[in-house]
Amino acid sequence: MLFDIKNITKADLQALIDNQIFENRELEYKNYSFAGGKLQDKQKAKLMKEIAAFANTNGGTIIIGMQEDEDHLPTKLCGAGMGIGDFDSWLSSFKELVLSRIRPHLHEVDCVPVEVGDDNIAIVVSVPKSYARPHSFWDGNKDEFFMRHVNGIMYMDIDDLRKEFLYTNGLQDKIRDFRRDRISLILANECVGNLGNLAKLVLHIVPEWSFELGNTVELKRFAENRTVRPLSGSGWDHRYNADGYCIFASESSTGLIKTYLQFFRSGIIEATEIRCISGYHDKVVYDWGKLQQGFMPIIAEYGELLDELNIPKPWHISATLLNAKGYVTDTGWGTSLPIERDIVNSLEGICSEEIPLQTAVEQVFQSISNAFGFVKN
Repeated sequence: MLFDIKNITKADLQALIDNQIFENRELEYKNYSFAGGKLQDKQKAKLMKEIAAFANTNGGTIIIGMQEDEDHLPTKLCGAGMGIGDFDSWLSSFKELVLSRIRPHLHEVDCVPVEVGDDNIAIVVSVPKSYARPHSFWDGNKDEFFMRHVNGIMYMDIDDLRKEFLYTNGLQDKIRDFRRDRISLILANECVGNLGNLAKLVLHIVPEWSFELGNTVELKRFAENRTVRPLSGSGWDHRYNADGYCIFASESSTGLIKTYLQFFRSGIIEATEIRCISGYHDKVVYDWGKLQQGFMPIIAEYGELLDELNIPKPWHISATLLNAKGYVTDTGWGTSLPIERDIVNSLEGICSEEIPLQTAVEQVFQSISNAFGFVKN
């Protein structure tokens, strides 16, 4: 990225001209004029195709209000033919277009106005690389798929489409494999420390972003965040480990881990809770409904952390009960039915721009409630 889009200035745009920055795979210039803040029909289709193409490739930036020459070099910062007062109306129409013309829905397309003259703005459009690709441009009758090349867009051929659909299918396999491998390590006590053999709850928040080659998080940013915590307790220890960074609490007498939060270099979050699952009575879980209520604000903090680290959605949410056979939960008026198996896997919840984290987690916990014999939480 050539500049910080949130703080971009006219000088930043002029520097593209002064430094003769060519259009490229991640940068496009558009000399569009939106009189009165209105998008013209011809501009609508071209702009949506460009956005879909960027999302299907590496993401990128579109500078609207920049003239270019035949060699794709910027020549003049002319603006988009409208003032800052028209921007909100333009943005509303633009967002409606993105929502209706790009399928599946593309999120986190950001638009920033930059004043370049009297009552004249340029518009910088930032398009993220999508993890729900391929996206099509839908003209109302058919879907067309585009990708970005050196300084323009091209149709995706059958091989390009096959590759992207295989990527999507392969991503689901990677997420399932990750969870299965982690559960195996937890059962073998080979991940954080000695977790014992009592029942435990393992929560995973797995961003699709985490499986894209090269995507990592600076662990120092997580380690410095003193508000993030495991699902229960206080007075935690913390350390770097082979997987990333871990916050945990253990029994002083036995050294057994009671609760921990593992943050992976890839941005994945794993929270394992033993204290609240096995520390109440023998094979009796404390009131499951109240536990969920207590966990939800803490899980919301995990979502806030991922947002602060700019890890895009969707995030896949799941929970697993381990060593759970024969356990019941106290309901305040008695106990539930006993769980019938040692390993209980929840349904998967998806947190996206349309589906809040809380809704996704509620779906996950609902399936755990079913394992105790409850119709709902």
